[in-house]
Amino acid sequence: MRASLSGITVRFGALTAVDNVSLDIEPGEIHAIVGENGAGKTTLMNVLFGLVQPEAGAISLDGKAMRWASPQDAIRHGLGMVHQHFMLQESMTVLENIVLCAEPVTRFGFIDFAAARRRLAEVAEEHRISIALDRPVGRLSVGERQVVEVLKMLYREAEVLILDEPTSVLTPLEKDRLFATLRSFRSAGKAIVLITHKLDEVMELADRVSVMRGGRLVRSGRLSETSKEEIARGIIGGELPPARQRTARTPGEEVLSVCDLQVSGRGGAIGPLSLSVRAGEIVGIAGVSGNGQAELIQAVTGLMPLLSGEIMLCGRPIGHLDVEDRRRIGMSYIPEDRQRMGLALGATVSENANAGRDDRAAYTRGPFLNRAAMARFARQLIERYRIRVGGTSAFASTMSGGNKQKLVVGRELARDTPLVIAENPTWGVDIGAIDFIHGELMRKRDEGHAVLLVSTELDEVLALSDRILVMYSGALAGEVAGAEADRERIGSMMTSRAADALPEVA
Repeated sequence: MRASLSGITVRFGALTAVDNVSLDIEPGEIHAIVGENGAGKTTLMNVLFGLVQPEAGAISLDGKAMRWASPQDAIRHGLGMVHQHFMLQESMTVLENIVLCAEPVTRFGFIDFAAARRRLAEVAEEHRISIALDRPVGRLSVGERQVVEVLKMLYREAEVLILDEPTSVLTPLEKDRLFATLRSFRSAGKAIVLITHKLDEVMELADRVSVMRGGRLVRSGRLSETSKEEIARGIIGGELPPARQRTARTPGEEVLSVCDLQVSGRGGAIGPLSLSVRAGEIVGIAGVSGNGQAELIQAVTGLMPLLSGEIMLCGRPIGHLDVEDRRRIGMSYIPEDRQRMGLALGATVSENANAGRDDRAAYTRGPFLNRAAMARFARQLIERYRIRVGGTSAFASTMSGGNKQKLVVGRELARDTPLVIAENPTWGVDIGAIDFIHGELMRKRDEGHAVLLVSTELDEVLALSDRILVMYSGALAGEVAGAEADRERIGSMMTSRAADALPEVA
């Protein structure tokens, strides 16, 4: 099926998100759409999928004009979309999620789950996909949840598949298997749209690439006719920044100390873990997702109770303190999940930018909030981090994923605390923003702050860390000095606990 967008324009208040864009999506191709955060990539595909109504423009499938009243219309005509933040009901099983709103029924009006299982068995066999249909989604790994989203599209017989940042939180093995699955879809004649910031993945997988900047389509063509450098220049509108160099320095006093820490994990107890972070150093934690990194960070930040052990921050024991008290002593936290933990999506950009700062004298007038001062601070973050949004009074829910991430990063680094915990800080942000955020973390380190970095991006850990700790199976597998670390050495200390999340595809 060939999908075409012609002259699409979308505005959100004063913000023009998509500006007169025309694009063709061909069957049997993987079409990558790249661009800065807020460039309009996801909004354009949301138009194609029926989630956003354009102010101008038209949609056609195989030359026939279409107009969607809702995403259900698009789904019925063969479109499917996997969003950056999954649209799954965690309390329901895999099978229930897949058939939701598309349930087969018996002649007596009951849901025919047996028929759904048979249909899914056919789809799974065709594409060599395997997953337990009766497991609750809330118990699945990120990679397994993505399998569910893909199966939802196939169950509805989608011919145009749209995937928004599909590898942001996948392990390397899960990513490889997803790519094999997408190649299988391409061989079956399906049209695939891949929205991504990862240019290495574009070069590995795509047949065609389109670059958007500031809501406009600035270039589009076959991948074989361009280069990674040309694509990058198109994204940022100029030359790439030079690679950052980490200067050696002697760290100061211990800021964070974790001693014999044990916490509950999905497969049993995590730990005992012992580590320290000193002033003026970045300690990176590498490891395949699911090996205890999340539980460690939740314990340090106060989001998970300890089974045993001790945590010290700035010389004070904090294991018994709640999140607010730990932040008050001197902890900033950039969480992995910006949707549920980093932001209040129903609040404004200004309110989110000032979260955790409301008790400061500069932001209050007696018992009331000083809204003007809050807006000034929010504007500073918007300008410094190049956050694309319709203003300080816009709701956080209207922002793209990458711009949400930049808002969280800017707010937390502005708190100027002795300890910064950064968990996948560049998830879903563009190449220019990645470089800026890396620079901000290194600036914090050079100013004498302690930084604990957890990232599933090994290159990020290698680029920033003075020391690297590797986690495997809930324990620390070893420590390597940043200057001595390389991909092979760190990679040999890592393994995947999610080997069956995505299947092999021939």
